Amino acid sequence: MSLRTAIYSTTSLVFLASSAAADVTANDIWADWKSYLSGFGYSVDAQESMSGDTLTVTDLNMTVPMPEGTGSFAITLSSIDFVENGDGTVDVVFPEVMPMVFAGKGPEDELVKGSIEHTTKNMKMRASGVPDQVTYTYTADQLGMALTELTVDGDALPMDALKAEFVSNNVSGTSVMEPGALRKIVQEMTLGESTYQVNFQAPDSSDGVVVNGKIASMAFSGETLIPEAIDPQNMADAMNKGFAVNGGFSYTGSTAEFAVTDGGDTMGGSSSAASAQINVAMNKDALEYTGGSKDTTLNIMGGEIPLPIAVNFGEVAFKLLMPVAKAEEPSDFAFGLTLGDFETSEDLWSMLDPGKVLPRDPATIAIDLTGKAKMLFDFFDPEQMQAVENGETVPAELNAVTLNKLLLSIAGAQLSGTGDFTFDNSDLETFDGMPKPTGGIDLSLLGGNGLMDKLVQMGLLPQEQAMGARMMMGLFARPGEGEDSLTSKIEINAEGHILANGQRIQ
Repeated sequence: MSLRTAIYSTTSLVFLASSAAADVTANDIWADWKSYLSGFGYSVDAQESMSGDTLTVTDLNMTVPMPEGTGSFAITLSSIDFVENGDGTVDVVFPEVMPMVFAGKGPEDELVKGSIEHTTKNMKMRASGVPDQVTYTYTADQLGMALTELTVDGDALPMDALKAEFVSNNVSGTSVMEPGALRKIVQEMTLGESTYQVNFQAPDSSDGVVVNGKIASMAFSGETLIPEAIDPQNMADAMNKGFAVNGGFSYTGSTAEFAVTDGGDTMGGSSSAASAQINVAMNKDALEYTGGSKDTTLNIMGGEIPLPIAVNFGEVAFKLLMPVAKAEEPSDFAFGLTLGDFETSEDLWSMLDPGKVLPRDPATIAIDLTGKAKMLFDFFDPEQMQAVENGETVPAELNAVTLNKLLLSIAGAQLSGTGDFTFDNSDLETFDGMPKPTGGIDLSLLGGNGLMDKLVQMGLLPQEQAMGARMMMGLFARPGEGEDSLTSKIEINAEGHILANGQRIQ
């Protein structure tokens, strides 16, 4: 189960608000919980009793079907208390152990059922505020999740065959709920040191997987808009009604160790990252992912790998923005990827370059694209997506692309560039079925000839191929300002001609 699911299973009940009374009461909160959960696709069944200032809900079962009819997910709580404090606030008291069950189809259509035990230590939660804006605050010394049972087609997996658990300490957070036709939820959560473990041992062989990890701290913040009575399995309809998400998750001090045994061979390794973050924004018009990490390492050895592999990245970053709704006008899109300051072990370098001819400088690959495109289908509509996958529908029209950054730096050479193109979708003949582009790209190469000389010296590049490459560079490039520097401007004009440095080549 993912970390986001783990967090959600504990705190999703936080995101429920009060009714129209002057102060929040136990009955107000519980009634709104039921309304919210039912509107989000859960079936809710429970027994209720009021004694003094405490509403006790027992035998609480919440069940929601999984997407595409693949199964169901349920949360079962023996009891939960809503305690009125006499000052317009309500304390919510959960049991220390909350069992959850799931059932669904596996990759080969097998029936998979399981149980997960959710535990808390010293968890405190309080609801306060006014009916149209309720704030929930919560703390816990510890939250944990552990797989307690798993069956496949009725056969129970031995308890020592699979272990999966997650534990997080010093949890705190707030959630502000604004109920209405479009319910608004604003959340913030922090978690202290967290650990996770997955240990799988095949019952009939020595094959298995072991993963152990630790994270120093984590944080989550976000805003969600949820319309009333949505179908979680119909995302297109939910988003058309206003469903939207904008949030981010980050962590520091991540370390992990793993081992995989297959046929008697064991491959092991470790990974780490100083920090990382992922941000997601989604609404009816666009979907955006951004994220990255700092000081990331990966070490692998054993198995069929002939020698240890060690790689380090000073920076890893990515960006994806795409329109998701069919539209008459073009919308923004973007794509970016950075693999910065890449380094590897001397053992690997020695295999490629035992004479140390090439510089061992850190390598970087970076690309940053933005542009305009017109979507010709609704991305979240299953039927329209199926038509695209079957080739029955063209997904989009490309209108413009801007290359904001291109950087490839490796072994003492560096290629960089920027560019800008527009596309005429009414002309599919000039470039044989492709929308006609107009624009240009500027490229710069530093140290290219020097790198080829070194590759020839190492015997990796035949001399005649190096000569051919230099002739091509002479056709498409011209000397730059510095030593071993080349520049090139490639253009496509309005007539569809391709030019290199002003000279027509097609």
